[in-house]
Amino acid sequence: MTLILNIAMAVSLMASVPTGPGALTKNPVYKAGALPAVTCTEEAYFSDFDNTRRQAENVMTCLEQAWRPLLAKAKIPFKRAKLVVKDGDRVKACGVSGITYETTSVYCPKSKTIYVWSPVRSRKDELDRPTLLLSVARGYAYHIQQLTGIRPAAQRAFDKASKRGKKDVSLRLEMQTTCFTAAFLGSVWDSLGHTATDHDPKYVRYVLVNMHHALGFNNGNHDNAEYWAKRGFTTRSPGSCKTFSAPAKRVS
Repeated sequence: MTLILNIAMAVSLMASVPTGPGALTKNPVYKAGALPAVTCTEEAYFSDFDNTRRQAENVMTCLEQAWRPLLAKAKIPFKRAKLVVKDGDRVKACGVSGITYETTSVYCPKSKTIYVWSPVRSRKDELDRPTLLLSVARGYAYHIQQLTGIRPAAQRAFDKASKRGKKDVSLRLEMQTTCFTAAFLGSVWDSLGHTATDHDPKYVRYVLVNMHHALGFNNGNHDNAEYWAKRGFTTRSPGSCKTFSAPAKRVS
């Protein structure tokens, strides 16, 4: 019995989800270092929906390869996200609804599911605007915020805040999401095909910063969002994404 209790205690000490305000400003994931370089291949033809779904699943595999070892370093339990890819432009999940004209994603924290909508007109432009790659990666960034306790802590802070405070919390969360997404992009950049060949990182970060405004997501000032995207991409480290301790002028 003593041995079993000791093992259980060791497991508990090794893996726990941060809680409270410290989950936002002193999260262990910030000290876990850079995401490892990951090889992630891309399909050459996206108009066919089956290819699009296969590519989204491939990106999910790459995301897990990048983030799972980092959470292990931070001693935070890892849980896989689910992925649902839909062929169409009518978005409806977790209270979010609307019409999208390009590939976009929504993350549902309760079910830990990333929903991706991929209109055919968006798929035809994927080689020029890699919105599938970025949508899946952004949805996964929300998942990482959920697993690390950042998203639940932000929700509690949001619920207690004034109207102005709610906007601040929301912007800090979204800026960090952009930064986490860019960190993953930096970890796979050297292995990508068309994206690395035809576009420089600045262009793809531009797409990342602007892609979610169509559904009303508040990603903040473009220059600030680009600032966090560049930090994430360059360092590949969540430690560069500490938006919750950044000055207000950097998250407006």
